[in-house]
Amino acid sequence: MPLVIGEEQLTAWAHACLRINHLNTLLQREIPGGSMERASDLSERARVAAWTLFNEMVAAGASKPDGYCEPGTGPQPVQDS
Repeated sequence: MPLVIGEEQLTAWAHACLRINHLNTLLQREIPGGSMERASDLSERARVAAWTLFNEMVAAGASKPDGYCEPGTGPQPVQDS
């Protein structure tokens, strides 16, 4: 049975993707200028946004990639299908 995800949730995910992309663009502008503190802040904001998006998609029914492990738990062996 196909998974049905509402327009509101899909739109929220689309906005999150755009936000992550925008943060990356800002980050790339800060590095050449030498503003490493600002670049670090932007990088962390992008990481949090991507992690939140990933968790929302998994909660909605997406499968975690083969070999995925929660942060801090170490690598897991890939299962052959």
